[in-house]
Amino acid sequence: MTIPTEPPREKRNSVIVRALITPPGGASSERRVRNLSRSGACVDHDGELTAGMRIGLVMGRITDLVGEVVWAKERLAGIRFEEPVDLDEARQPRGTTAPAKAGWIASINDAYRR
Repeated sequence: MTIPTEPPREKRNSVIVRALITPPGGASSERRVRNLSRSGACVDHDGELTAGMRIGLVMGRITDLVGEVVWAKERLAGIRFEEPVDLDEARQPRGTTAPAKAGWIASINDAYRR
């Protein structure tokens, strides 16, 4: 008899990323992401996350990320994302957009336009 095993976890990379985490029925809080892969992350928390909990995340330019807390210890929790994430998008600072290249907004801070 063969015992089914879980697929091996993707290699995670140490990162310096902040994520906005929203537990069900709770207030959003900003947390540090310790490591990250396309399928999951390890985040800091203050005891508000428990195993089995589904949470919403905003990380980098990804605004509609959903994950499940797979494990939780005193200060750390492991999150498995429902969908694979683009690591480059997740590492971008939140709230940043591409700079304007045309129109009046592109030259709003131009010293010669004053």
